[in-house]
Amino acid sequence: MKQFIIYVFCICFLFSCEKIERPRIQAPVNTNEKDDTKLIVNDTFSIGDVRRYGIFPNQTISNKKLAAIIEFSSGGPQLYFPKGFYPINLNIVGLSHISIYFDDATLGGGLTITDKENHQSSKIAINGNLKILDKIFIRESNNLFFENVTVKTDTLGSIYNSRNRGVSIYVGSKNIKFEKLKILNTGGDGSEFYTYVAAALQVHGWKNNPEYITINELEIQNAARTALYLTGQHHLLKKVQIKNFGFGSDANMFGLEDTKKGDEKMFSGAWINKCNDCVIDSLAIANKSLKGAYSINFGVGTYSQPTFINNVQFSENAKNMPLKDDPLTNILVKKTY
Repeated sequence: MKQFIIYVFCICFLFSCEKIERPRIQAPVNTNEKDDTKLIVNDTFSIGDVRRYGIFPNQTISNKKLAAIIEFSSGGPQLYFPKGFYPINLNIVGLSHISIYFDDATLGGGLTITDKENHQSSKIAINGNLKILDKIFIRESNNLFFENVTVKTDTLGSIYNSRNRGVSIYVGSKNIKFEKLKILNTGGDGSEFYTYVAAALQVHGWKNNPEYITINELEIQNAARTALYLTGQHHLLKKVQIKNFGFGSDANMFGLEDTKKGDEKMFSGAWINKCNDCVIDSLAIANKSLKGAYSINFGVGTYSQPTFINNVQFSENAKNMPLKDDPLTNILVKKTY
């Protein structure tokens, strides 16, 4: 009977894959023809270079000026941030057709891409190499591209003097691609600063969960709580590496959508829940300690839209940690090492 169920399950998977097409990311349309006269501070720099508008690394930056530059870039030129440290939160709110190139730049705060008055942010490209010392938060936004982003901890450089809060892709977000995403040393010490940080990377929502999230390379190291929490539909994660998790505090945590109260405190390397028609090609999980509840937590899902993990590798103490497998899970693992 068990073999028959697996056989039928695989047939359903193959049938569903034939009907699913992953949409391409729609790129922003930018032009250098947009008039920037009112913003110019130093015209020796080319259009789009933030130094032209008075934004320099390692200097105090006006939030009002930064917001005006971001709004100007909507349908305007690609913005260029030269190498250096910027003590800012960068917010893209209800805007479209924005392209920003970071030349190994570091933000002391976070990057937020959200909607405004029911108008989604759309067609946003974050190119180059960007480091972020707090968090990425995305909500009700679509067609986003990230080339190479690292969310890391530097408590001296952070404008909050705290460990980072990871990456949260929240309700209504669709068609998002990361070429390379690293999340290093995400906090979770029980302070209210981390109340909404259940995982270093959390893809979540309520009745409008994210769809079509693609990550070519994902690396998560030293996540105080869960490393990866994944919900939604039609995601593709090609190479996932998780190393060390679950050693933080479960105090002052807000519950996660689509879970029972208290489940968020059962820290895992990867927690895949209500994730339908998703694929993880390669998943490697290592843990130096035995802290954390599970190496992997397989939650519930839609039987006719299974999620596949093609290859799973456990190393160090992750080999000795339990796995949680819900009786109503829709997750199939092809091969373990």
